Amino acid sequence: MPTGSMVFLVFTGMVTFAVLLQTIILLAFAVTAKAAQRKIMEQADRLQEEVHTIVEASANLMETVEDIAPRVRAITENVQKATETLRQQVDYIDGVVKDVTGKTRHQVTRIDGMVTDTLDGVARGARTIQDNVMAPLRQIGGWMNTIRTTLDLLRGGGERRTERRNTRSYDDM
Repeated sequence: MPTGSMVFLVFTGMVTFAVLLQTIILLAFAVTAKAAQRKIMEQADRLQEEVHTIVEASANLMETVEDIAPRVRAITENVQKATETLRQQVDYIDGVVKDVTGKTRHQVTRIDGMVTDTLDGVARGARTIQDNVMAPLRQIGGWMNTIRTTLDLLRGGGERRTERRNTRSYDDM
């Protein structure tokens, strides 16, 4: 039958494993989000380069063709709005990544504290058991041996005690 400290040790191990698993999952999310942010930033830069090229071409076209100028302005405005929207989304994703990173750091700090506290508690429990249970049990065992020896001596001497001890069975105890 498991003792209280063994149950506590098993429970602590399970909790530690669950917290470590949660931390690994959060770290995986953070790495994935950072990679997605990097890809989006690359796409935004490429889109910005393409938009810049389109804007330059549109400016040349506006100089040569005055009658389509309003349409070109509308297209340019839409592209600028799309670029601004994309930048806002990239900034939002950057904020999410920073938030996840901060939360991950906080969780790692919490886990470190919890593991440290748990290990300290286990060490204190072992010391307490050693000091408060085992030492008195050894003293009681010593007293019991002293009483048994004294009773054996009072009953008939040391030689008989040796003979009785050699012939004693488990049923006599």
